[in-house]
Amino acid sequence: MKKYFGVFVIFLLITSTGFAQTDSLGIEKKGDQVFVVHKVLTKQTLFSLAKRYQTTVTEINQANPELSNGLQVGQTLKIPFGGTLPTEKKELKLTVTNTATHQVAPGETLFAIAKQYNVSITDLKTWNNLSSNSLSLGQELLVKVQSEVDATPDNETAKVVVPVTVNTASDTEPIPVVVVDTTKTETVATPEPEDYGGTKLQPFKVEGLAEVIDEEEPTTKFFALHRTAKVGTVIKVKNLMNDLTVYVRVVGAMPSVTDEKVIIKLNQKAYDHLKAIDKRFRVELSYFQ
Repeated sequence: MKKYFGVFVIFLLITSTGFAQTDSLGIEKKGDQVFVVHKVLTKQTLFSLAKRYQTTVTEINQANPELSNGLQVGQTLKIPFGGTLPTEKKELKLTVTNTATHQVAPGETLFAIAKQYNVSITDLKTWNNLSSNSLSLGQELLVKVQSEVDATPDNETAKVVVPVTVNTASDTEPIPVVVVDTTKTETVATPEPEDYGGTKLQPFKVEGLAEVIDEEEPTTKFFALHRTAKVGTVIKVKNLMNDLTVYVRVVGAMPSVTDEKVIIKLNQKAYDHLKAIDKRFRVELSYFQ
């Protein structure tokens, strides 16, 4: 393993409407171990991060004690990198945030618009200073959408030139290009998951209603009842009204008399963590079986 490692891009774009960032912020070395500094984005899970950086969920948890409270969007983690660092330069990609304007059509809801642009309801409300989920016909909403741009070396001196025109919703001038000299640096390639030879797990993602379990005695653990998931399955539960998430372990099956619209029953501890308002609320479940 190489003795010297470099963070190959320091990229900063500041505008009145947003800024560009990537989730992999750099690399750090402690002894012979390499860590990728990673900022958690929406829909990323510990399982997907472990596959991406060729490590395990256990090692990620050990390196980041704060994960005992669950994975949160915006967290900065130090993830043990299990692959090998290439010596040759690779094609670079940077994520740029573009702004757009969406006009509310008849029957559209804040939830539908958030799904259309793959953003959260909380972000939509923040960008547009909304105090509730109510919308008016023809109302214009500011939406920020991320896209990738090339940042490949343009000559033999390996200077990265990023062609960026960020504002798609206004007449402002293009943002000046930031040029960073990356001579004699190394890049961390995103590893492809390898076939481990075992039985492949089937991913599930469903939406429906969650309901609170009536507990005789409170507990400090997060658990749930599910209709089909096996006992011991860990399920990521996302409150679709505020985008808060929690990981729960299935401890049994739901009673057969339960309303078919209810797809999971949560204990009080998990319910409180999701900051739900009603005893029944819409959720998204993600798990492997």
